[in-house]
Amino acid sequence: MHFNMVLPGLEGVKISKAEEVGEAFHLHIELAKRKHQCPSCRNWTCRVHDYRLQKIQHLKLFERTSYLYYRKRRYSCPCGKRFAEDNMFVQRYQRHTIEWNQALGLRVIQGKNFKDTARQFRTSQSTVIRQFDQISVSRLKEVEKLPSVIAIDEYIKRNSCWLRSRSKHSYPNV
Repeated sequence: MHFNMVLPGLEGVKISKAEEVGEAFHLHIELAKRKHQCPSCRNWTCRVHDYRLQKIQHLKLFERTSYLYYRKRRYSCPCGKRFAEDNMFVQRYQRHTIEWNQALGLRVIQGKNFKDTARQFRTSQSTVIRQFDQISVSRLKEVEKLPSVIAIDEYIKRNSCWLRSRSKHSYPNV
């Protein structure tokens, strides 16, 4: 198939078939065959053991969900080890492309809530929350000593006179 458009995250990928199924685009892709290094013995091999078809969710194309059907090669080494080919668009054991994860990461920070972000990316809220947790871990700082005031309670602030008159304890007015 002749395709004159470069899709984000799919540079150097051969698109063998593109079809529209319902409201989604299905792209059948594969990489060019090349030598790979065995992760076990570090020898180079180009002997193909088999192929696997992996369904991967990608970024929206023209406001339609797109799925990649990746024909993944598995190589076999003379040492007996079988391994999958290296690729630049999906990580091991993942069902979403790297580009999709990056776009979700940006949206989860800028979006208004997890539910709308999940609906926009056609995924579950738990996936969005997990992505948010991964991003926020790097930005959290460990605190040795807690401050004297942790949060501001609007109810206590508005009704501090009422609380002080009916309580034996004093509340700090923040």
